[in-house]
Amino acid sequence: MLQERSNGERISGYQHDHLELNHFTNYITNESLVLSLGLRYRFREMFNSLSTDEFRIIEQAEISPQASVFSHRVRLEQRFRKIIIHRLRYELSFSRPLGSSLDFMAATEALYAVAAETKPEAEQRFSIGIENTSFKDLELGLGFEYRMENYTRQLAHEFFLTTELTLNLN
Repeated sequence: MLQERSNGERISGYQHDHLELNHFTNYITNESLVLSLGLRYRFREMFNSLSTDEFRIIEQAEISPQASVFSHRVRLEQRFRKIIIHRLRYELSFSRPLGSSLDFMAATEALYAVAAETKPEAEQRFSIGIENTSFKDLELGLGFEYRMENYTRQLAHEFFLTTELTLNLN
């Protein structure tokens, strides 16, 4: 995380937030639709002893029309922490090649979370990044993300620098 602000006041500066491992099993229904089931484990305690690690189950549908540079993704997530949090996510993304091995990506994502013991939360995220696709079945990414957390009740702004390593096991 690069910076976090709430009510116009800076709460924290640069800090490592987490490391996560993901696994997705994809079912390609046709050229434009991919259905996926994913598992995620997020390591947070190693960076902040006050945080707790987290496990997620993710159901996803991704629609990428053939003649479009835009794609749509809908996700349902169950986040297992001290309480179980259910989240609905919708992402609209734009991707464009910058050459033979670099891609530019821009996206916006809306999130809505509900849990038994807390009030619902809404978030909005905006991100830009580049991906290196020059290696077979391996992608390296670098991005910047701005988040408006819990904007319906107590707005907080968060800025992230993200790095990504994706290995495709075909």
